[in-house]
Amino acid sequence: MAQKETVEHRLAELEQRVRRLEAGADPAQGSSALSADEKDAFWALLELGRRSGRPDSAGSVMIVGDVRTPSGHEAKWQLGGDTDDLLASDWAERATVFAALGHPVRLAILQAVVTGSASTAKELADVLDVGSVGQIYHHLKELTAAGWLSAGSGKRYAVPAGRLVSLLTTLLGGTR
Repeated sequence: MAQKETVEHRLAELEQRVRRLEAGADPAQGSSALSADEKDAFWALLELGRRSGRPDSAGSVMIVGDVRTPSGHEAKWQLGGDTDDLLASDWAERATVFAALGHPVRLAILQAVVTGSASTAKELADVLDVGSVGQIYHHLKELTAAGWLSAGSGKRYAVPAGRLVSLLTTLLGGTR
């Protein structure tokens, strides 16, 4: 008797799922309504669409983060942009910012600073074992000029809060 109830229960659940799918399907659109799980998974995307909701635009993008690093730094930061504005902008103006990230040693420097394992040129040279302090300074200069690092007291380097979230989302975007 228990097995029959289980089969009947499973059949009833399947019928209910089919009804929900059919009710949410829009043949003209070729899509279905989002389930509660999908709404939960895409909460940021759904809210971005709701807030920017300009039907005449190409949409919008956003970088957002709430970060606490092992070195004790915190950043709560967001930046949004209109897709039309970004597509019309001069992308080449951003080349220096991205070029600064295009070297493995610079990424290692940023990682060491963010994780708190090093924050001065000497500490970075010792921890990373990638060359002399002079070579490290060359990379620090490029990262600082591009805004990825700022120099504080005692020649200690830190990633500014706004750049910390951008850095981590750039790394996330590079994930395949």
